[in-house]
Amino acid sequence: MAKIAIYCRVSTQMQNTDRQREELLSLAQSKSIQIPEKHIYVDVISGFSKTEIRPKFTELMKAVDNKEIDEIWFSELTRLGRSSVELLSEIQNFQRKGIKLYFQKQNLTVETNKTDLGTQVLLSVLAVCSSYEIELFAERSLSGKINKVKNGGGIGGDNNAFGYMNDSNKKMVIREEEAEVIRYIYNEYANGKSTIEIADNLNANNITTSLSTRVKESAERRKNKGLEPKENPHYTKSTKKWKPNMVSKILGNDLYTGHRHIIFHKPNLDKDIKKEPEIIYEYDEQVEELRIISDELFERVRQRLLQGHYNKNNAMKHENLLKHKMKCGECGSNFSVGKSTENATGYLTGGRSYKCYGRINRHDKPSICTEGAEVKQWRLDGLVLTLSLQMFARTDIKTKTEQQINDLNNRNQTLLKLINDTSNTLSDATTTYKKQLLRLSLLDEDTTAQELIKELQTEFTTKKQTLEDEINQYHKEQTANSITIKNLQHITAQANLYQRMDEIWRSKDLVQTMTNEMIDTITLYRPHPHWILVITKYRNNMEMWGTLKTCKYRNDEMFYDEMVCQHGIEFHTWAINNSEQCFNYNKETKLFHYNGNSTIYTEITQGTYTFDELNKTLYQTQWIGSYPFYCYENNEYNIYPPKIKGTKELQQHLTATNIITDKTPEWKKNFLEKRQKK
Repeated sequence: MAKIAIYCRVSTQMQNTDRQREELLSLAQSKSIQIPEKHIYVDVISGFSKTEIRPKFTELMKAVDNKEIDEIWFSELTRLGRSSVELLSEIQNFQRKGIKLYFQKQNLTVETNKTDLGTQVLLSVLAVCSSYEIELFAERSLSGKINKVKNGGGIGGDNNAFGYMNDSNKKMVIREEEAEVIRYIYNEYANGKSTIEIADNLNANNITTSLSTRVKESAERRKNKGLEPKENPHYTKSTKKWKPNMVSKILGNDLYTGHRHIIFHKPNLDKDIKKEPEIIYEYDEQVEELRIISDELFERVRQRLLQGHYNKNNAMKHENLLKHKMKCGECGSNFSVGKSTENATGYLTGGRSYKCYGRINRHDKPSICTEGAEVKQWRLDGLVLTLSLQMFARTDIKTKTEQQINDLNNRNQTLLKLINDTSNTLSDATTTYKKQLLRLSLLDEDTTAQELIKELQTEFTTKKQTLEDEINQYHKEQTANSITIKNLQHITAQANLYQRMDEIWRSKDLVQTMTNEMIDTITLYRPHPHWILVITKYRNNMEMWGTLKTCKYRNDEMFYDEMVCQHGIEFHTWAINNSEQCFNYNKETKLFHYNGNSTIYTEITQGTYTFDELNKTLYQTQWIGSYPFYCYENNEYNIYPPKIKGTKELQQHLTATNIITDKTPEWKKNFLEKRQKK
C-alpha cells in the first residue's frame, strides 16, 4: 500500500492552511486511504524566494530519503514551486528519488517514469501558467496600491509614519495627538536643543513612541480578525523609549510639510535574481491637508542638521591619531577634534586641534570644564610618539601578531575552500543548464518550450554572474589578507633599534598599528597655567609622563642640532618613565609627590613638589627630553622638516646657543652632551 504524505504551504500568516489540508484529507477518505498526522506537513512562509527556509518541507525530504514516503499530494502546482523553472526542478528531483506526485487542483499525477513526454509537456505549460498567475496577482496588487495612494490613501510606509494614520475610509490623515509631539520636536531642535535632550524630555513626559502605538494597534486588529497574537521582534524594552536617532528620523522627513513622494517598483518575484528595480510609477505630490509644520521651520531644522552632520564627521573628514585614546584628567570628558583656535605656537601654521569636550559651550551643552586642554594635533602626536617610539621599536610584538597571522591564514584556507566549492557549484550549474537546454531543444517547434528555454537562459546567466562575483570577492579578500600578513610579519622583523625607530616614524600605517595595539589611555591635566601634563598609559603596564606648553616656547626651551634633529626644531618636555608608580599627581592641589622608591630617578629627593619645583629638579638631574612635531594627517611633513616661521635664522640661533662653552651651566652641558650622543 502506498505511503502517502500531504504538503501544504501558504504565503503569509494571514492565510489559512485548513482549506488545503481538509480538501486533501477528504480526497483520501473518499479513497479509503488513511494518512497519519506525522505525514501532514504545513509551512507558513513567503513563496517568492527559493532561498527561504521551509522547515516542514525539509522534514518531508528527510522522510523521503528515509523511504517513509513514496507518494506526495499537493493542493496545486504553486504549493511546490512559484516559478516554472523551480517547479520543474523540484518535480525532477522527486522523480529521481522515485516519488509519485499528485496535484489536486490540476488533477495531475506525475509518475516516476521520466519518459512520459506528454506529462512533461503538460507540466511545462502548467508551470508557465502558474508563474504567470503569480506575476499577474502581484501586478494587480501593485496597481491597487497605486490607485489607493492617488485617491489619498496610505499604503504602509508613509501612513505608518509618526503623526499619521488611515481613517475609517482608508484615507491618510493627521493623527493630531502625535502631530503636537512633532511640532514640539521641530521647535525645540530649531531653538538649539539637541536630539539627546529632546528624547530625554519625551521619555520624562511618558510620550508614547511610534512603534509602541503601531504594535498596540496591530495586536488589536489581529484580535478583531480572530488571529493569534504575533510578537514583533523589534519591539523590545529598548525600543519602547525615545532615542536620539528616532528624533533625527522625524527631523529629516519632509512628509511633515505635506510632501508625499512614493516610488513603486515592479515586483521581483524571484529574490534570488539580483537586478536593478524597475520603476513602475512615481507619486510626487504636495498635499496641504497633511502638513504639520511650515516650510520655514523645516528649512531651519534642515540647515542645523547639515551643520551638525559636518561637525559630527570632522574626525572622519580629517584623520587623527589619538582622539579615541584621550581623556581629560580635569573633568573626565573625551576629546573632540576640530579647527584649531590656538595661535600661540607660531612655529607651524594651520593645523587642527584636540579639544576637551567638557570645554565646549553650546545651547544644548553648557561647558563643564574650565581647565580642559586644547592642543594642536601635530604637537601632541609628536610628544606621545617620541615618548613611545623607543618602546615601540624595542617591544617584540611577535606573540601579539602571531594569533592575527594565524587567523588570517585560517581564513585564507576557508576562502580557498569557498572558491573551490563555488567553482564546483558553477561547474554543476553549467552542466545542468546544458542538459536542460538539450532536453528542451527537442521541443523546438513548441512555443512553450521556446519560452522555457529563454527563461532558463536568463536564470543561468544571472546565477553564473552571481557565482563568478562571489569567486572574485573571495580572491580579493585572500589577496588583502596576504598583504596584511606580510605587514604584520614586517612589524615583527628584528632590526637595528634606531633604524626601527626611524622606520616606524616614517610609516603612517606602523604608527597607527602600534598606537592602537599598545597605548591604553592618554590623560591630560593642567598643573600650571602655561603647561599641560600628558600621562600615557600602555597595555604592558608602562606609563610615560610628558609636558606641552600652552604658550610660546622660550629659546632655551627649544633644541636644534642638524646632526640629531631630523624633523626640525624640537621642544623640551618632561620624559618621565613612571612605570614604577613612584610619581603621583593630585589635580585638586596641583602638587606632585615623589616617594623616592625609584630605581631610575635616584638623584631626585623624596618629597612634594609644585610644577615649577619639579621642572627645575628634572633639568638639574638631566631628565628633560625633547620632541618634534608629527603631522599624522599629512605624513610628508615627517619625511621633510616642517616649514617653520624663520626656520633658517631660528635654527642657526638655537644651534649657536646649544654650543657648549665654559659659561654653559653643568646641567645644560650634560643635557646637550646626552642629546648630541643620541
